[in-house]
Amino acid sequence: MGVEYRQTPSILSTEDLEQRRARLEEHRARLREVFGPFRHTCQVATVHARSGEVIEACDGVFIASRTVYMALGNIADGGAEPAVFYTTLEKYWTAVDDLGKAVRLEGP
Repeated sequence: MGVEYRQTPSILSTEDLEQRRARLEEHRARLREVFGPFRHTCQVATVHARSGEVIEACDGVFIASRTVYMALGNIADGGAEPAVFYTTLEKYWTAVDDLGKAVRLEGP
């Protein structure tokens, strides 16, 4: 998901609102394509987790990713400014970082 999110700023910089909306909808379609493998990875990580902290962190990444996706929909519909993407993306990256820390603390 993060790879796809890195492409979003160039889409959001599109000045023509109708063109930006169309590009965002294409981008959201791509996000839906990669969501399946992303979701599977989250599920596998949760199954193999040995601590509640890792499970909670996996859930946090999953929820944060959904929040970014929904924010992009709101931006495409004109219901939110592009700045909302950056706020939600920051929370996504924080969740990813929290997952990494939880996994490292869990140990072998």
